[in-house]
Amino acid sequence: MAQNLPTNSIVCGDCEEVLRDLPDNCVDLIFTSPPYADCRKNTYGGIHPDKYVEWFLPKSEQFLRVLKPSGTFVLNIKEKAVKGQRHTFVIELILRMKEQGWLWTEEFVWHKKNCYPGKWPNRFRDAWERCLQFNKHKKFNMYQEAVMVPTGDWAKTRLRKLSATDKRRDESKVNSGFGKNISNWLGRDMAYPTNVLYLATECGNRNHSATFRP
Repeated sequence: MAQNLPTNSIVCGDCEEVLRDLPDNCVDLIFTSPPYADCRKNTYGGIHPDKYVEWFLPKSEQFLRVLKPSGTFVLNIKEKAVKGQRHTFVIELILRMKEQGWLWTEEFVWHKKNCYPGKWPNRFRDAWERCLQFNKHKKFNMYQEAVMVPTGDWAKTRLRKLSATDKRRDESKVNSGFGKNISNWLGRDMAYPTNVLYLATECGNRNHSATFRP
């Protein structure tokens, strides 16, 4: 049975069928980039945007069952334009997954540094994709300190001499609701990274029509 497989095994097969052999609450991380709606039909067969949510929900149901309460599920996905406007199947999927029991805890933006050039009516190049994070519970494993980044050289001069305004929360002058306290950066050599991932799409697999960066 699949639950007796040793660590670091690769199991090939339909995810819905393979996951049925796994026990409940046994997976720490699920990261998937499923076929996008009506994309690369020669590879995947194509799923119409109007049918995408119903196609995906049985899979996310199994993901929810096998994921540990402390685990995380990340879904890499992107809307497509249909008849001149963005289709809403990703938004609809998020709402249906929340009804399924998922918590939509975070969204990362994958900025594709080498997005392909082209020309489209009324649109620009797609240079980013969604990486949606879902969890079963509000408390889950997250190792933020392990990925902290240097604050940056800007702090050496910016924090050298703080004004009175810098030492309190300074509300935006345009009434946007945004405010900041510069003094909060004092003594901080490291900071959490942003939720924007600057990664090229290129990887070592040249023989697949939709290679996914590991």
